[in-house]
Amino acid sequence: MSELDERRSAGRRPARGDAARAGSGAPPVPDAVGDRDVPGVPAPAEGDESAERIQRAVVALLRWASRSTVRSRLWAGEGVDLTATDTWLVEALAAHGPMRLTSLAAWQGVDKSTVTPQVRRLERAGLVERAPDPQDGRASLLSLSERGRDVLEMVRSSGGRLLVQPLESWSAEDRRAFAELLTRFARGLEDGNGEHARTR
Repeated sequence: MSELDERRSAGRRPARGDAARAGSGAPPVPDAVGDRDVPGVPAPAEGDESAERIQRAVVALLRWASRSTVRSRLWAGEGVDLTATDTWLVEALAAHGPMRLTSLAAWQGVDKSTVTPQVRRLERAGLVERAPDPQDGRASLLSLSERGRDVLEMVRSSGGRLLVQPLESWSAEDRRAFAELLTRFARGLEDGNGEHARTR
């Protein structure tokens, strides 16, 4: 072990249960962020506070988005009471549909049984249509209806107006840079979950 690694090991506070695991011979549990034992996840450079600052910013963003007044504007649709999950599914069908229910569930990272009632609710609202799969008569394909596409455009417009309000005092260059970096960050989160299965 190098001198730097020894100093890091000496300065690391044992997590709850570490002592018990050491006595039982069980393998150590890696740190939540930046542990070098996690394949493909490099530790932040010493003195780099970026990871902690990003984590705090994400927590603040999620807290803000959970407010009822904010939710009603982020997921606003004409005559439709959408949830955040509804909007994610509608966005998925807009980007990847037509697709099977199993593929939609895989994209969402949940079981088919979880997404089934959500899709049925969207069908009852007239936002999603179901058609036979030409490649398999036993299956069906989900896609957005014309009304679904109209509602999605309204949601994007309403949410976009809300999100740009804090940026009004920013320069155009800063707004473009922020949009680029945030899009890149979100894309990295998606890619980190693996390829989403989909059937057209």
